[in-house]
Formats: sequence, C-alpha cells, structure tokens
Amino acid sequence: MSSSLKSLFIAIILISMISACGGPDPLYDLSSDTFQLRNSDSTQVDFPEDYKGNISLITFIYTNCPDVCPVITANMTNIQRELDDTSGINFIEITFDPERDTPSALNEYKNLYGLNSQFTMLTGDTTTINSILDKLDIVAQKVIVDSLGYDSTNYAMRHSNTLYLMDKDGYIRAEYPAHRVKPEHVKDDINYLRSE
Repeated sequence: MSSSLKSLFIAIILISMISACGGPDPLYDLSSDTFQLRNSDSTQVDFPEDYKGNISLITFIYTNCPDVCPVITANMTNIQRELDDTSGINFIEITFDPERDTPSALNEYKNLYGLNSQFTMLTGDTTTINSILDKLDIVAQKVIVDSLGYDSTNYAMRHSNTLYLMDKDGYIRAEYPAHRVKPEHVKDDINYLRSE
C-alpha cells in the first residue's frame, strides 16, 4: 500500500472515531448539581434541574452594570431572534450581585429590556451564587467606587463575560464571549444539539 493510501486510510479511521464519540466532551458537568435560586417572580427554582429536558443558554449579569451587561442581554435577544424555532430553549441570566439584585430588581431589569417569558432572571443567597460561579470558573469581584464617603452599597463588579450552552441533560457543551458572539454561531450549535 502506498504512503498516500495509508494516510487516507488513517484519516478515514480517525474521522469515523470522532463521529462515533458524538462530538466533544462537555466543558462542565452540572447534571447532578442542584442550586436553589429565585426567579424574578420570587418563585424558588432548582438550577439546573428545573431546566433539564430543554437546551439552555446561560449567562451572568448584574442590574447595576454600567457597560457590558446590557450588551450581553441585547446579544441574548439577538440570538433568540436568530433562531427559526425557539421552542425548547431557555434563556437564563443569573446575577453576579445577589446582595442588590433581589427578585424585584431583576423583574425591573427584565421589563426595562423587554425580555419575554422565555427569559428567566435568577438570584439567590451569596453562598449559592458563589458556588455556581466557582463551578463554572467565573470571576466576579466587587470594586468600590470612589466617593467622598464610604458607602458599602456603592460598588461595581469586575466580572467574566461568558455565555454557556447547556444541553438537555445539564452538561455545558460550549462557551462563548457573551457580548460579541455571533448569533448565527450559537444557532448552529443549538441546531447541532437538537440533532443529537
């Protein structure tokens, strides 16, 4: 057998092996985790358990964010509009800032940006939120805003900017830069998960 035929044969075997594995390994496994949170209606939810069975797009914001968080939210709505079929898709935004982002604050944010019923805004106690952030390797740090007098409520958050794609079983299958990922890229990945 010539070397070129051997190379072709090896390439065919490798492609077959990759196809048989069903795509890349999950980036994070949330399939057995349960985090008790509250949505913008103050209803308790078990994350991610209550969202299994559907594909979920998950990102993190805080309502006092002066810059990138509104852009992240806008990009989430752009992704929603890009999809030909939004059935079976959850759009989830979890706060970095549970101290200020009460359910009512999240509800105001949701109304301000005209988010429809497919969007879920989640908050919880600081310990639970920090556990989720740690699980997904997310950075979120308070930065005190300079002022004439110290005010413990006057702070910003230095934070990661990530969007996660979670499959129906609670596995994170992809992550993106949340404020600038192209909606069509996410759409293609969603359609791939739907076809599995």
